[in-house]
Amino acid sequence: MARMSAPQTSYRNQSYRSQRTLAFRGVLLLIFGLAEGAMLLLAFRVPDITTSLLIIVLTTFVILDALATLFEAARVRSRRAVWALLVCKAAIGLLAAVAIALRPRSQALPTFAWWALLTGLLEALEALMLSGQRHWRLVVAGLSIAFGLLLLTGPRRDTAVLVLVAGVYGVVAGGVRLVAARRLASPSPLIVPGRRW
Repeated sequence: MARMSAPQTSYRNQSYRSQRTLAFRGVLLLIFGLAEGAMLLLAFRVPDITTSLLIIVLTTFVILDALATLFEAARVRSRRAVWALLVCKAAIGLLAAVAIALRPRSQALPTFAWWALLTGLLEALEALMLSGQRHWRLVVAGLSIAFGLLLLTGPRRDTAVLVLVAGVYGVVAGGVRLVAARRLASPSPLIVPGRRW
C-alpha cells in the first residue's frame, strides 16, 4: 500500500480537526435550540426564572462557541487570512457574552442578534476561503444572518416569539453544521474519482 504524501497527510489532519470543530459547534447549536424550546414552555409559568435562564443560556452558548472558534484558529495559524477571521469571530463572541451578562435583560436578545449577524458575515467570508463543504458553511452563515436580521427587525416586545425563533434557528443551523461535519469527514470525490457520495 502506497504511503500518503506529506501534503495529503496535512490536508487530512486539517480536515479532521475542522470536522471535529464543526461537529462540536453543531451540537452546541442543537443544545441551544432545545434549551430555548424548553424555556418557551416555562415562559408562561415562571417568567422571571425564564428570563434569568435565557441570560445564562445565551452567555454560556456564545462563550463556548467563541472558545471552539479560538481552538480552530490555533490550528490554522499558517493561513493568516482565515486565522484573522476566526480570531475576530471569537473576539466578537466573547464581547457579546460580556454584554449579554452585564447589560439590562431586555437587551439580551438584541445583543445576541448582532452577534449572529456579525458572525454570520464572517462565517460567509470564511466559507469562501475554505474548500471543504463550502456550500454547507454558506448555508449556516445565511441562517445566522437571516436570524440576526429577524431578531433586530421583529417585534421585540413579544419575547416568546423571539425565543421560539431562536430555538428554531439553533435546531436548524445545528443540524446543518452536523451535516457539513459529516460530509467533511468523508473523502472528497476529487481525491477518489468515480466514487459516489
